[in-house]
Amino acid sequence: MRAKNSGQSALLLLDVIDLLSEKKIPYAIIGALAASFYGTVRASVDADAIISLATSPLSAGDLAHLLSQSGMPAGYRRGDGDDPLQGVISVKDKYGNRVDLITGIKGMDDNAFNRTAVTSFLKHKICLIGVEDFIAMKLFAGSTKDIADARAAIDISRPRINTSLLREIVQKYGKRTSHLLDSLLK
Repeated sequence: MRAKNSGQSALLLLDVIDLLSEKKIPYAIIGALAASFYGTVRASVDADAIISLATSPLSAGDLAHLLSQSGMPAGYRRGDGDDPLQGVISVKDKYGNRVDLITGIKGMDDNAFNRTAVTSFLKHKICLIGVEDFIAMKLFAGSTKDIADARAAIDISRPRINTSLLREIVQKYGKRTSHLLDSLLK
């Protein structure tokens, strides 16, 4: 385990990514780490990623069990009918560091895992959610902080944003999300 103290959720995430990569489970980092990559540096006590178990023989419960057996205690919570998240595997270490693996978001484009941005973090290759998918997810989440993250990503990354693709992705999240995007692109 890489983490040696509290405040090192990103290091715990690297341990989780090692296991996801070994099991060939697609993932994309989202949340504060992705926000920092796309424009808004902010602190967070956890690290978040979205995963796809569509091509894996493992269920979310199986993955939580495997993480726990690997020294990363994990539990799985399935989202209910009103929850936009299909489920969350929460991984915690003895220092209180936490990684949340989201097993799906209602409205998310399945091709998001094909549009990840590959970069390096502490000499490790990591996959971040693509900028268009990041903006769409943030607008769908809709909190003041999420909208500010989307606005910052648009302002900083505008030259490399595929606006047509962004509009296509956002439509899958509904009219409210589309209206938010329209207001930010003006």
